[in-house]
Amino acid sequence: MSEKEAPRPGQVTFAGWLIIGGSVILVATAWQRISTLHTLEFQEQLQKVLSEQPFEGTGLGTNTLETTIRVLCMIAAGAATASTILGFQALRRSTSARLALTLLAPLVLIGGFATAGFFAPMVIAGIVMLWLQPSRDWFAGRPWVPRPLVRTGPPAPRRPDPFAPQPPAASAPPPPPPAPAPPALAPPVSAEPGPYGQPFGAPPPVYPMPPAAAVRVRRPGALIGACITVWVLCSLVAGSMLVTSLVMAFAQDELFDMIEEQQPDFDYAGLSRGELATSVYITTAVVVVWCLAAIVLAVLAFRRVGWARIALAVCTGVTAVLVLAATLVNPVLVVLLVATATTLWLLLRADVAAWFKR
Repeated sequence: MSEKEAPRPGQVTFAGWLIIGGSVILVATAWQRISTLHTLEFQEQLQKVLSEQPFEGTGLGTNTLETTIRVLCMIAAGAATASTILGFQALRRSTSARLALTLLAPLVLIGGFATAGFFAPMVIAGIVMLWLQPSRDWFAGRPWVPRPLVRTGPPAPRRPDPFAPQPPAASAPPPPPPAPAPPALAPPVSAEPGPYGQPFGAPPPVYPMPPAAAVRVRRPGALIGACITVWVLCSLVAGSMLVTSLVMAFAQDELFDMIEEQQPDFDYAGLSRGELATSVYITTAVVVVWCLAAIVLAVLAFRRVGWARIALAVCTGVTAVLVLAATLVNPVLVVLLVATATTLWLLLRADVAAWFKR
């Protein structure tokens, strides 16, 4: 059934905006909670929680609990950002977006434990509504509009009364049979050849038409720009992280000595040089895998794979949230933040979405 025959149910609209609104507020509350972790009031709350059951006697410290809350808030912010993007795609009848929202639901729920409010359950409720009727029929392309309970057509004819007097049957003459149509006269065919080798009056010859060439739809420029930006940024970021890890692996002492000479008050965050190097190696591995996945998704999206565009948009949105958090520490990363946000905007443009639907 086409879009005109099967409009979007109100339940899907409500669920989609419930997911989008709850996700946006969840992102805001997650970053607000992260910004208050170092306040004196929150530290007192953590100590109070650790002094009560079930945390009493477990040996947990405020630093451990604070780190756990920070990680959960970042998980909630990343999952909620992806849910916001997928909520818009679900309103456009994307079954892959509905499946991706279902896979993100556990992360939204677990990350929501660290934030105040009921916004994570709001998102979960919206995701559940996408799998109920009539949403399920609408996503499957089946007719979902229920039959009206009130009859809108003409009233049914009443049953005739067998005891009512019957009117006398009028003997009407049968209608005359229709006159036969005169035979079509074929135009006279002359024996003289016409200008094209056919006799005068003969039907024109039928020549086979060549097959029409397939119309090639041009790839949108916004998609080309988004894919090029992803390829360039991922290559630069992954390459710089690999170079940093190689330098730290083969010249670790020289690198730290140079850092201490340039920044005497450099803070190691309570880590030794070996622990800091290990964290750099782990971060490099995660970033390189993430960049490779984004490059592959960009290639698939460039080749007109619909789910790859949605996955790339989710990947870009999560990256934008993480870069935003890193920008608060290092303002130089605002350039990367602007590039990531621009890429996300290009992927969600209407002309790009229409090109994938053709």
